[in-house]
Amino acid sequence: MTDVLNEFPELKDPKSGYSLMERTVLIANTSDMPVAAREASIYTGITIAEYFRDMGYSVALMADSTSRWAEALREMSGRLEEMPGEEGYPAYLGSRLAQFYERAGRVLTLGSDEREGALSVVGAVSPAGGDISEPVTQATLRIVKVFWSLDASLAYKRHFPAINWLNSYSLYLDSLGKWFDDASGGDWMKLRGRMMLLLQDESELNEMVQLVGMDALSAPDRLKMEVARSIREDYLQQNAFMDEDTYTPLEKQYQIMQLILDYYDVCTKALEKGTPIEKLVDLPVREAIGRFKYTPNENVKTEYKKIFDELLAQVDAAAN
Repeated sequence: MTDVLNEFPELKDPKSGYSLMERTVLIANTSDMPVAAREASIYTGITIAEYFRDMGYSVALMADSTSRWAEALREMSGRLEEMPGEEGYPAYLGSRLAQFYERAGRVLTLGSDEREGALSVVGAVSPAGGDISEPVTQATLRIVKVFWSLDASLAYKRHFPAINWLNSYSLYLDSLGKWFDDASGGDWMKLRGRMMLLLQDESELNEMVQLVGMDALSAPDRLKMEVARSIREDYLQQNAFMDEDTYTPLEKQYQIMQLILDYYDVCTKALEKGTPIEKLVDLPVREAIGRFKYTPNENVKTEYKKIFDELLAQVDAAAN
């Protein structure tokens, strides 16, 4: 919290140019504060957020963490001699969490039919030992429809954002699929589905690689491993210190997805014609594919065509 108080005033809001602290409200309840204060902090935060929402603002509330709040709730419940539930948490833990999350939403405010406000809630759950089967995590998963699973092993590998792509999920896919297709100008959901299948296949193949080594894999499986690595490093991984990679427009994201899968499709056809996998893995164009995400937004389509043409030429040369 001390770091936040020191750093936020120095950060500049990219929209207004003023200090980020001018549009931020911090509510600090450290572990050495009274239990009642820790239990009340989450309600204080969302009430303040609703106040600004009713003024017509779009507000984001970050609660870090609801696990500490639930522990305070458990301690309060114990002192009141209430009947304990699973792991000592009160039986009403789930309903209290639901009451908190259901206060998020988009509203037309009173007093004006044109004034619209929105409140988005991002709640962090930090279970002891990373055990997501404990009551707070399970109750939260039953309520919310989007889950980002932060993975310590990815953070140790310097892969940021350290979001595990296999454990994370969203139940809004069906609702938002058409919007993504229209906004990206292509078949976004189809490409996303193909990428997820490749990442799942990589997870299964990794177990075999750890036992017998990469050389024991068939050529198509080795190609899958290479493409999945490209998805992880060239698409999912971000560099916050580079302007082009800090924020990527949807159209550019679509082009990156398309280029990585183009490499997979072209190489798959080359394998069927007998091209050695070693040549396809070592193509010089792979470096250009990896650096494509650093292309300025206005040059994306031109650069995509250039790299795709290079890909075709190099695969043809490898086949001969």
